[in-house]
Amino acid sequence: MQKNTKTISDILSGKTKKIYKIFFVGIGGVSMFSLASLMQDFGQEVLGSDSKKSNNTKELVKRGAKVFGEHKPENVVGCDFVVYSYAVWNNVEVQKAKELGIKVLSRTELLNILLKRYKISICVSGAHGKTTTTALIYKVLCVAGLKPSLHLGGSLAENGKCGIVNNGEIIVCEACEYRDAFLNLKPSVAVVLNVAPEHLDYFKTFNNVKSSFNMFAKSAKVLIYNKQDNFLQNNRKVSFGDIGSDYYADNVVMRYDGTYDFLCYKFGKCLGWFHINLIGEHNVQNALAANAVCDYLGIDINHIKKAFDEFAGVQRRFQILKNNPLIIHDYAHHPDEIKTVIKELKNFYKNKVLVIFQPHTYSRTKLLMNEFVNCFNDADDLALIKTYSAREKYDSMGSSKRLALKLGANCEYLTNKKQAYDLVKQKISLGYAVIFLGAGNINKLAENIAKLC
Repeated sequence: MQKNTKTISDILSGKTKKIYKIFFVGIGGVSMFSLASLMQDFGQEVLGSDSKKSNNTKELVKRGAKVFGEHKPENVVGCDFVVYSYAVWNNVEVQKAKELGIKVLSRTELLNILLKRYKISICVSGAHGKTTTTALIYKVLCVAGLKPSLHLGGSLAENGKCGIVNNGEIIVCEACEYRDAFLNLKPSVAVVLNVAPEHLDYFKTFNNVKSSFNMFAKSAKVLIYNKQDNFLQNNRKVSFGDIGSDYYADNVVMRYDGTYDFLCYKFGKCLGWFHINLIGEHNVQNALAANAVCDYLGIDINHIKKAFDEFAGVQRRFQILKNNPLIIHDYAHHPDEIKTVIKELKNFYKNKVLVIFQPHTYSRTKLLMNEFVNCFNDADDLALIKTYSAREKYDSMGSSKRLALKLGANCEYLTNKKQAYDLVKQKISLGYAVIFLGAGNINKLAENIAKLC
């Protein structure tokens, strides 16, 4: 039984000026980094551990955090709180904290405590598009002068930040469904962008996925949801999506630069033309969700239009690393996302496209093997690199090498950086665009090759 009865709520409510020592396990991960940054902004002493050095860990150290390069039980001695993510829930530091009676919190438990500080909390969930939509809503609130706070599972393109504390009454945050993490949150406004068979290593079946999203939907005061997921329940809900939804788009037109214009309708009434400054028609749906949220909050439509037009996006989401030759990186790692991103690039870029993909986790690749085999059909050339294992041990049945074999002669398996560079160099000489896909560390490879080209 934990002896520590101090409440972290006091920190966030302003009831105490005491500085606590808060330890983050896996502090370099983007969501943990975001929370750690927020705690630093609240004046708390931040510590943490991560086996990999990164720009995130360097930034935290620069701001005064103490970051250990190894996970050791002694790291947490003397701390007041230990925060973990579900990727490292059985970590030795977590176990030691429990032995010592140190208060242990999951990442989303801490996040929910943070939400309670604000009058309005907006939590954005869904299988795809969470980071972009969260950032887009935040942008609108900023343009409207509401000084929102932000917790993002990525980095804003305009300043690289993912955790921002402002003195307004609203916070916008990304809500992840993995291991039912988002069920720890009790938002004012829940957004469900889409429900898909994802994280089946935990959920096992799609019905379980839908059940969890439904519980999340019911936990909020109001639900903004994609009408295709009409099983979601809430006493007060607003839909977006296809024609017939409460908010829908019509006359969707792609500009010469790949961004989109569309007419937006609210309850059948036309609100006029909108421009979303993002490549990919799927972002029109993200914009509809953001519009529904911000309209519900009473934000002037001109602020919404201005924010959509100015939005710079988030890093690693259709991020153009080089224009000539065209080299792009995108976080897409689920078959549905991959299919969409390649299709959008082919709409925008009329020459041939080389796709280089890094699968993310063995379990996802194994469970969705057939879907992966069929999601690259629009690619002119395809290459795979080694699976990013994340929290998992090697499993040959979910390896990228096995996926490459199933894809056959049209897929090349790359074993080192030089092979990747040589392939890219060859293809761009023939006029190809190159897109690197994956949620692991493939962005580093993409950035390095873009610099060399």
